[in-house]
Amino acid sequence: MTFQGIFEQNREHLMSAVSGTDTVSVIRVLNSELDRMLYTFNDQEESARVREAASSMIQTAKAACSLVDSAGETNIYGRIDYGKTAPARKMSKLGGLLLLVGLVGALVTVVGIQMLANSAAKGSAGLPPRYLLAVIPLLTIIASFFAGMLSRKKETSHEALHAETKIDASKLYNYLLSVILVIDKCLEDVRNSDKQAERERTREQVSAMDPAELELLSQLLEDAYGRRGGDGQAEEEISQIRFYLHRKNIDVVDWTQDVRKQRGKEETGALDNRGWFDMIPAYKSGTIRPALVADGKLLKKGMASAKRG
Repeated sequence: MTFQGIFEQNREHLMSAVSGTDTVSVIRVLNSELDRMLYTFNDQEESARVREAASSMIQTAKAACSLVDSAGETNIYGRIDYGKTAPARKMSKLGGLLLLVGLVGALVTVVGIQMLANSAAKGSAGLPPRYLLAVIPLLTIIASFFAGMLSRKKETSHEALHAETKIDASKLYNYLLSVILVIDKCLEDVRNSDKQAERERTREQVSAMDPAELELLSQLLEDAYGRRGGDGQAEEEISQIRFYLHRKNIDVVDWTQDVRKQRGKEETGALDNRGWFDMIPAYKSGTIRPALVADGKLLKKGMASAKRG
């Protein structure tokens, strides 16, 4: 089982959980997913060294998940293109009417004052009412004031702008998958290192074994194989010797017979297991003395009989 296999099993759920969410929620989801993957992986991994390495790598990946929230402050700004004339202000109909009233009032006031001055100089009695000369300027001022108010540009309210960045679930999945692939590659290197170390220990253990002891065990196996079928103790002796050699990483290999098709003909041939057996002709095929092998290397050659033709 690899982390990639575990990760891809939960692909749809993970993408749904992080799609369109904020960075804080995404970090929490990723940490939870990495913990789940580590628990599943350790439950199926037999090597303690690989489990320890996997735990360290997942902790590193969890710490790196915080980089998702590394974006800085987002600035939103406006731009003014200088050299372009601003659009002319438009006055409402009511504002234009009040402006016209103000102009007319001002003209009437000026004419009235002129007439009043001429009449006073000539001493004529046909003067306009004095209260009109007081009211008209007042109305003129009021009309002009409101015309100016209506022609003012409306001020816009100031609004605080905020920017929010959503997480792209597909990109996040691909980035995390890249991390998972690196973790799997590192764990495979750890496994290969363990296998190599195990092979070295096996070679050292086998090399340290006394050749005389190996020869004795081989003879005991040959004797026990010869007594099989007639002595009930033979199978037990073979089993005990096999177990003893297995603890020393030495395999007891029996001769096997294989039926192969060659050029369309059925031929029965004796396999020599890569030269591990001395073959002697006999009326019955079988193992006379098993071969002793360690890590694919022959330690003691076996003997077998091959049935004649």
